[in-house]
Amino acid sequence: MPTQVLMPPLSQTLETLVLVEWLKQSGQPVTKGEPLFLVESDKATLEVEAPVSGVVSALLVEPGTEVRVKTPIALIVQPEEAPTLAPALATASPGRRVLEPLPPERLQRVVASPRARAQARAAAIDLAALTPTGPGGMIVARDVAAAQLPARISPLARRTAAAEGIDVDTLAKAHPGRRILRADVLSEVEAANTPNADAAVGQPLSPLRQTIAERLSRSAAVAVTLSCEVDATELVALRQQAILDLAAEKVRPTFTDFFALIVARCLLRSPGINGTFDGVRLNLCEEVQLSLAIDTPRGLVTPVLRNSDLANLRTVAARRIALLEAVAQQRLTPADLAGGTFTLTNLGRQRVDAFTPLINPPQIGVLGTGRIRPAPAVHAGQLAVRQRLVLSLTFDHRVIDGAPAARFLEEVATWIEEPHRIWYG
Repeated sequence: MPTQVLMPPLSQTLETLVLVEWLKQSGQPVTKGEPLFLVESDKATLEVEAPVSGVVSALLVEPGTEVRVKTPIALIVQPEEAPTLAPALATASPGRRVLEPLPPERLQRVVASPRARAQARAAAIDLAALTPTGPGGMIVARDVAAAQLPARISPLARRTAAAEGIDVDTLAKAHPGRRILRADVLSEVEAANTPNADAAVGQPLSPLRQTIAERLSRSAAVAVTLSCEVDATELVALRQQAILDLAAEKVRPTFTDFFALIVARCLLRSPGINGTFDGVRLNLCEEVQLSLAIDTPRGLVTPVLRNSDLANLRTVAARRIALLEAVAQQRLTPADLAGGTFTLTNLGRQRVDAFTPLINPPQIGVLGTGRIRPAPAVHAGQLAVRQRLVLSLTFDHRVIDGAPAARFLEEVATWIEEPHRIWYG
């Protein structure tokens, strides 16, 4: 019996993913755990593994299609079933309809049921633009009906449209069956304000950027940011010594590695900020799974540094380097991005002194670090040039009050000013 391959739910907040590329074609064998296809989430392009071993009998979704999670996108059969699938029709039990997957040559054109074709003609709908959900990649009546549904409009998109004077109903009619986000409204505003708009070619946001825009809008609505400036002179000296100590092992620790160790130690002492909140249930975690914000040409990704509270500097540096290599080679897996409990983002290399980091939902906290720079300061009663650093903590005020958040930030600042605590903390 064929096994359905479903679009995987990669997080609690993503409703759809984009199928980027099939790594196996119909008729090819596949092994359980072998990469089967690539998907684009709001964070990265990820490989998804085959759930079972067998032969790919049908691909139900074309590359470039945005698909709801848990939707069937392929069929896998056992090797012994592949050549005998058609004769099995004769022995099927009464009342049970066994459908043979469509051969590859038929998958090259639009395959639709007669009822679906009639409905599409009546509604002037292009069948090629629809996502098939029927057996063997066939477009069925429900696919045509879904395209005729009015677009869903997020509350934030509706409010933005009202503020910008955009007719949201007209915008919805242009995108039947799809959810209209705030990013769609902003794109419409930009197009309307572009000189010679009639001749301009609009560039809508990709599904990746649309999801990022919507999630960050939700994040900012409940977030509060606290900032403080700290003396990082001792941390700078300690890093220089660590570089010398680890030179023989070809490990060069960065400030991010030190920040990761310090944040992890402090999160263990402030468990109320280490976890996730989905709007209903608060899940606080005993272990620290630290997401590292990494910039890429495709957008921001946040792979997870596993069990960073138990690691030493050498291990943290090695894990960070491995994650960077995976990001650069687009080898991140869903497991690399899942399960983060807190995020660290460092913009020091971009010469940024201070900024407002945005929470990575469903997490409830993020720490941003700016550049370390020499500046005049009073130290031990004397005016001196010291290495200064600004820390910015953003937290979800629905579940965390300002006082405990401030205490966490104060402890991080103390550890940075007294970094020798790392070795015995």
